[in-house]
Amino acid sequence: MTVTNKKMKFIDYIEPNIIDLNIPFSSKKRLFEQLAVKMGENTKEVRMIYDSLVQREKIGTTSLGNGVAMPHGKCLEDKEVRIRIMVLNKPVNYESVDNTLVQLIVCIIFPKDIDESHNFLLKCIGGFFKKHRIFRELVSAESAKEIKNIILKESI
Repeated sequence: MTVTNKKMKFIDYIEPNIIDLNIPFSSKKRLFEQLAVKMGENTKEVRMIYDSLVQREKIGTTSLGNGVAMPHGKCLEDKEVRIRIMVLNKPVNYESVDNTLVQLIVCIIFPKDIDESHNFLLKCIGGFFKKHRIFRELVSAESAKEIKNIILKESI
């Protein structure tokens, strides 16, 4: 989902079509390829998204701790933001900051030129998904709709 509203709220992005469950993991490279394909609207965008995720990860791991990783990048032309949530089929080594295995991926793609609202959104999403109780509920969910409902309930 794409939202361009100046007052970005995390819950405005959450729809079942941006949530994938039971995703196999073989490597970060493959994960980033999958995310780019799902988030890009054309071949050029897919490549830009993949490259931005890889470049950001080279700076340092995008693990948040508590079983959550938040790969993100800046590459979109407009002021839009795209989010994708993936629940992996099993916990994996993501080189986490707390050495915890990761099972929940929250990917965010920002425009090339970010502003304070983008930084605020990144901080809010990171804070939300770091809560271990929410993590447990999300990875136990059986459908994208259930994940959406958990997020909406916890955002109130």
